[in-house]
Amino acid sequence: MKPFGSALIGVARRISQPEGREHACRSLVSFGQQVRSYAASVEPLRNAWHFAKALHGETRWRTYKQTDYAEYIAMCDDPWGYSSWTSAFTEQKFEAAIETLSELGRSFERAFEIGCAQGAMTERLVPLCKELLAVDYVPVALERARARCRGSAVSFARWDLQADPVPGQFDLIVITDVLASFGGRRDVRRASEKLVTALAPGGYLLYGDRVGDRITQSIQNSWLGRLLLFRPGKILRIIAAHPALVQVARRNTERHLLALLQKRAATL
Repeated sequence: MKPFGSALIGVARRISQPEGREHACRSLVSFGQQVRSYAASVEPLRNAWHFAKALHGETRWRTYKQTDYAEYIAMCDDPWGYSSWTSAFTEQKFEAAIETLSELGRSFERAFEIGCAQGAMTERLVPLCKELLAVDYVPVALERARARCRGSAVSFARWDLQADPVPGQFDLIVITDVLASFGGRRDVRRASEKLVTALAPGGYLLYGDRVGDRITQSIQNSWLGRLLLFRPGKILRIIAAHPALVQVARRNTERHLLALLQKRAATL
């Protein structure tokens, strides 16, 4: 970038002199062309770096062991960034989720939230549910969720989507920011089968996952991203392909994808 700085200083000096302004304008055009040429040359490298970063982040979380994840949560008072600058994006997700459910114009007799974390979504679901069971496999997260929702009609339990049997049938299941950390298609299909089993006929499944910032989304939507990355859109297609489910709504916030699916009253 040093030649660019020298060129810009030279243009500024010529502009300050009346007899040199015409030449300065030509120099400024030339400088702009140099900048565009430089930007074009580094763009492929920048894109490669962003893709490598996205791939590293995805493989990191998908290979995380439950014990490692539990230790990470235990070490942080706010592991999901509810109090950080990213909280505005998370709040958008919460608002979109509750708005999507509220538009159904009904309350839910028995609801099931999978991956309740520290209870931020849980406390927002309470007014819509007569009975709510919120689960997570991390004990520390459950302790914090209980404290957050103290006084509410919520039951909390330790439960693992990949290992434990379903704890009954529900007319609403909410699962957000969980399935993107699974290993791949086979794991998601197994999970969706379990979710359908736990869903009463006519019941609703609210799925959501983080899609990231605009750069991450553009990488996910590129041909290489569609090929190699396990994107939320790909996860949704796997879930929606289940013959017992029909997608009835979809919403995108700045950094999250949300979809509402309903179980058919009678499966074929």
